[in-house]
Amino acid sequence: MTKASRQAGVTLKPGAVRRIAGRYPFGHAGDIEASDAGVTPGQVVDVRGPDGKVIGRGYFNPEGATPLRMLTWTREEIDLNFYRSRVRAALARRAGRIQGTDALRVLHAEADGLPGVIADRFGDVLGVQFRNAGVERHRDLILRALREETGAASAYERSDTGERRREGLDLRAGPLWGDVPGRVTFFEDDLSLHFHPLDAQKTGFFLDQRDNRRLMRSLVKSGEGFLDVYSYTGGFSLHAARAGARPVALDRDEQALGVLEREARENGVEVGVRWGDALETLTALERARRTFGAAVFDPPTLAKRKEDVPRTKRIFTDGAERVLRMLRPGGHLLVSTCAHYIGVSDLLDAARVAAGEAGCDAEVVTVTYQPADHPHLLSVPESLYLKSLLLRKEA
Repeated sequence: MTKASRQAGVTLKPGAVRRIAGRYPFGHAGDIEASDAGVTPGQVVDVRGPDGKVIGRGYFNPEGATPLRMLTWTREEIDLNFYRSRVRAALARRAGRIQGTDALRVLHAEADGLPGVIADRFGDVLGVQFRNAGVERHRDLILRALREETGAASAYERSDTGERRREGLDLRAGPLWGDVPGRVTFFEDDLSLHFHPLDAQKTGFFLDQRDNRRLMRSLVKSGEGFLDVYSYTGGFSLHAARAGARPVALDRDEQALGVLEREARENGVEVGVRWGDALETLTALERARRTFGAAVFDPPTLAKRKEDVPRTKRIFTDGAERVLRMLRPGGHLLVSTCAHYIGVSDLLDAARVAAGEAGCDAEVVTVTYQPADHPHLLSVPESLYLKSLLLRKEA
């Protein structure tokens, strides 16, 4: 390529080249030595080392929290064919790996080679989220690729996350194409599930806990109590109820609990709900001498920064202690986190202290991670976010 035809680009500092050339997709402000004049937010740029050699291409937003987001480690054009190939590869990666449901994550951002794009499919409806200036700039191409490759009859957008504000973008939500139903319907095993696409959290439903819902369902016993802490719309509770357990779902989101009550009626099962602060409600249940055969403690993302980890571990300890006191000997507790900064070792530490304070011991039965439609790439540590411990209370 001649100097005259050189593409707009950014130059990395020497210390960042090996990491980013090694397929790490994020370039932070301290990694950038210089950028060419006139580069605008979200523009696709060549990414160069200090020697001028191009190591790949990516979106660049000089005002963004993460200025550089790598798309490719070749010189390929970022056009409709590029986006179609990424969607096609994502679908192929999932083929045959997701069973018993018509809902799955189609695109998992950097782990599928499209930083900033989340796409979830529910039956014939697609929920899409654009998180950065680069994908916002190419939204029409990406949406066309998704429509052509998935064949989804309709789609809606839920680009209303705080991450967009940090990118200098307005929040967006609404229909994208087709006749988006006011109530989206899909199935998970023998349950029929629903949500209102523009009212629910994120793109509509937490698909990443699918495997754990099935795991807990396999462990409950008919007639025993099941405790679902931070239940949201109660996917764990519905599965447990279908297996014959008597769930109690705790959450402070009244609207979500209302959705759960309706879902339970429509699926012909019974779920008890308790509104309020999780730890306070657990204390009240313990004072009432309630007992349970299995439980889930699955709080929202409490650690959004490294500095939040100690406080978050204390919440896990306090919650797990209360649950373990109410769990029958031999009962199971799933402790789960969707926070990237909370690792398995943090969960183990919190659970160990909780068991000691509860005056019992517990076996670590297994550690689980996110399902196959939420891929984890070695080169993207941030793509591993969901970690769960399954504990069995000792007699």
